[in-house]
Amino acid sequence: MSKATLFWANPGTEPKRAYRWIMRLNINNENALDEFLVKKVTRPGWSLSETEHQFLNHTFYYPGRITYDEMSVTLVDSITPNAAVNIQNLLVSSGYVTPDAVGSGDFRTISKAGWVSDTGAGLGRVEVVQIDPDNKELETWTLFNTWIKKCDLGELNYEEDALLNIELTLRYDYFKIGDGAKLRRRDIAPLLRA
Repeated sequence: MSKATLFWANPGTEPKRAYRWIMRLNINNENALDEFLVKKVTRPGWSLSETEHQFLNHTFYYPGRITYDEMSVTLVDSITPNAAVNIQNLLVSSGYVTPDAVGSGDFRTISKAGWVSDTGAGLGRVEVVQIDPDNKELETWTLFNTWIKKCDLGELNYEEDALLNIELTLRYDYFKIGDGAKLRRRDIAPLLRA
């Protein structure tokens, strides 16, 4: 009997599901974007460049440098907490100064440190947690040095009654995947109540 047959015949075997996850954005800050606002997210990924070497009639390929892909996040724009205002506050906390403030002598500029601070007002640590049917952590993707590359606040339209969404593009230096089974799978229920 093949492994595939054993997998699908076993009632205790459960594949990962696209709707069993939580994303934590800026968990240490008053500008936090609560977990329940995150509607959709692409899982982090990477690309590996290649270098070729030619010898006579032959071409040989060698792996090059790794580049981590951008991540797309869709949020619901809520009234309380006000997601659009909190995202704008994150931009300001990263060092952005509006042109009217420059005239008053404020010459700060955006910095990576302003975005990635875990203890300050920046975006902080970003995590995507895949959970199982028993509300236990299966695996966690932790993004390091994350900042918002693009923010699309959506469209207002008199002909629609849909919820307003915010589309974010996140850029990060790298990510790590932690296996929940090896990390003593923890119950995420307290995280949702926090």
